[in-house]
Amino acid sequence: MIKEILTYEKNKDILTQKSEEVKEINNDIRELVQDLKDTLKAHPTGVGISAIQIGVPKQVCIIKYNRQMYTLINPQITRKSGTTLFTEGCLSAPGKRKKVSRANKVWCNFLDENGNQKTLADGGLCSIIIQHELDHFNGWCEVFTEYDNEENE
Repeated sequence: MIKEILTYEKNKDILTQKSEEVKEINNDIRELVQDLKDTLKAHPTGVGISAIQIGVPKQVCIIKYNRQMYTLINPQITRKSGTTLFTEGCLSAPGKRKKVSRANKVWCNFLDENGNQKTLADGGLCSIIIQHELDHFNGWCEVFTEYDNEENE
């Protein structure tokens, strides 16, 4: 089911919460995964979405890369390589963009929606999407600082 994407401007208190690790992959988690996929499909400019962006503080995200959707549950970046500067946007910060320094390549271990252990090692846009979504698990997204900068002006 398509869910409302929370915005930083209206839902800062929710979006800045830390997300909890998923203890068990059950029907509730599979339903959450489907809701995230449906919501991301409804926003064709988006390349990733984390559960907290629909108000669920769980370590679950979907990334869209090379015309595929990947489900990442409890993802952990185990290695990084190089650096790159990329101008990012965020579905929870509509109209805002910010240059962010990211690792150029990441190695990420995660579970899929069936509980299978997976590894994704990629560079460029894929690594940027992964890093951005994992930032949401820690209650932050660099693009949010564009709102905070406006408040300080």
